[in-house]
Amino acid sequence: MASDNHASYARIGFALLAGAAATAVTLVYFGGLRGRGGEILVETYSDREVSGLSVGSAVNFRGVKVGEVREIDFVGNKYEAKGDDNLRIYILMALDARKLSYYEDEGIALADTIPYLVKARGLRATVTASGITGLSRIESDLHANAVPPQPLPWTPRHAFVPSRSSLLDNFSDAATRVMNQINTMNLVSVWSNVNRSVESVSRTLQTVQTGLETRQGDVEKVMENLLETTTSLRDFAHEVKGNPSLLLRDRAPAPLDETR
Repeated sequence: MASDNHASYARIGFALLAGAAATAVTLVYFGGLRGRGGEILVETYSDREVSGLSVGSAVNFRGVKVGEVREIDFVGNKYEAKGDDNLRIYILMALDARKLSYYEDEGIALADTIPYLVKARGLRATVTASGITGLSRIESDLHANAVPPQPLPWTPRHAFVPSRSSLLDNFSDAATRVMNQINTMNLVSVWSNVNRSVESVSRTLQTVQTGLETRQGDVEKVMENLLETTTSLRDFAHEVKGNPSLLLRDRAPAPLDETR
């Protein structure tokens, strides 16, 4: 009986060991399929609010999902920052290494891919709203004329991607500046200046009209003289046409004796 119990315990132990080994092999196998090199941790910082962005939100590169948001916090909770830097938003992203492994064919190590894209290709990250759902995502893209990022007062623990304002944010900022300028304008003063300019132009036109009416007689006399001069020139041209020698003499020559 004792030997049977020992055999049963041995079979149970063997089954447990086999199951554990199978589980370990499965985890290693599927972990390897998940991507050579696993994931790449990347962080960025936003000076704007990130409403709608949450852990698990998509991270896209040129419109293709390459990862997800892993953590959102304030910079002041992660680094020794000063002043307004404490309130900047810290965003940690986990990228699938498989999505970026093709740069290895260009001789760039996987760990150096993000720094290379940031420095040489202008990689920037933008928090973008997803339509009317209220949700947000991280959109990253390459910008040939990107402004080099300002040096950070702390050393990032992971690869760093500078942030970039979205088109909607830029439009909102421009609209806000215009409204602020309108609010600071003295519209009453501007309208008064316009009225004064209109009145000045009106007075000038009235003065010109009055002058023309006053000098109407002189203008009519000038027009009569011009008409008389034009008539005289027309008559003279007619005489010259019949006798061109008038251009050389002031009157027609006397007839010869033989013709008398």
